[in-house]
Amino acid sequence: MRFALWSVLLVAVAVGLGMLLVSSTGYVVIVAAPYRIELSLNLLVLLVLGGYLAFYFATRMVSTLLQIPARVAAYREERARARNRQSLNEALLAFFQGRYASAEKSAANALGADETKGVAAIIAARSAHELGRFTEREQFLDHAKGSNAPEVDQARLTTLADLLVSQGRFEEALAVLKDLSARDARNLRLLRLRLQAEQATRRWDEMLETVGALLKLGGTTPAEAAGARRTAHLGNLNRKAQDAAALSAYWKQIPSDVRLDPTLAATAARFHLALGGNEAAQEIIERALENDWNAGLVALYGEAAGADALPQIERAEKWLRTHARDPALLLALGKLCMRQALWGKAQSYIEASLALEPTHDGHMTLAALMERLGKPQEAVRHFRRSAELAG
Repeated sequence: MRFALWSVLLVAVAVGLGMLLVSSTGYVVIVAAPYRIELSLNLLVLLVLGGYLAFYFATRMVSTLLQIPARVAAYREERARARNRQSLNEALLAFFQGRYASAEKSAANALGADETKGVAAIIAARSAHELGRFTEREQFLDHAKGSNAPEVDQARLTTLADLLVSQGRFEEALAVLKDLSARDARNLRLLRLRLQAEQATRRWDEMLETVGALLKLGGTTPAEAAGARRTAHLGNLNRKAQDAAALSAYWKQIPSDVRLDPTLAATAARFHLALGGNEAAQEIIERALENDWNAGLVALYGEAAGADALPQIERAEKWLRTHARDPALLLALGKLCMRQALWGKAQSYIEASLALEPTHDGHMTLAALMERLGKPQEAVRHFRRSAELAG
């Protein structure tokens, strides 16, 4: 549409000029002594227009010639950028295809431009790491330091922390992650790396904080969080296993619902038993069993007898109403009865347990009972059977 309008306008101007020139009879005299030039007005107009056009095209040509070097340089730069982008794309494809040598080579080719330098250096570093070329990895990461983009520097540090964790250099990784966390405390990738490094370095308290942050941000499932918390609490319990007061204080700090975990309850009960805290162990086991029946805790309950085992026997016999065919409960009752010198009941419970499930512990317990009852031959027979089961 615009072209048509300009065409009509130019035709109209040309027609108007033509009509003006045809009807014009004027002339122009130019005197420059001793010369005198006389021209028709029409010719002068044509000469002026022609001169203007000649001057215009001449200046355009000179300007174009002068711009050629800059245009050539710009063309070469654009071609170089295109090659760098192509190399970066090839590096990405090769990396995700697992062709790390090709990825490293292509990424190295893309290091020449600031536009692709940072990302290319990170890809090259990851590729070199996968190939076990750790010296080259460090060199590539140094290339990425020169980028002025904050996001590229964060990607470089995240990559460095990730690679350090994969190498087992957890202390160094945590130093990097501490700096990164100050910039972005809600980054799920950083939190997962921190969790892995804190677990490896046994920073149990920090690990609990990291698990809480991950769960709050939706970066882990409740089941995974429970497993990580269990690991951290077990680590802290193990550290306090030689100090009864510290062990008891820490156990009370653990949330009540977490204390019902069978693994945690069993570990805490064993540590209390080792320190002579039979009553504390009994309470831990009883609360956990009321929440969820667990054979391991039941077996441990038989070892947690205090000076008076009658209350425990009564509680265990109540459990027997709903778990009549539980061999672990029957064996625990047998041990508790032995502690209370109820030899007949003890033998009945232990033999009932062995009838359901012959175990090394069951035969050892019955062998000890036979010795108490003055039946050495029976004791030897059960000792042999326990040895066979242990083997």
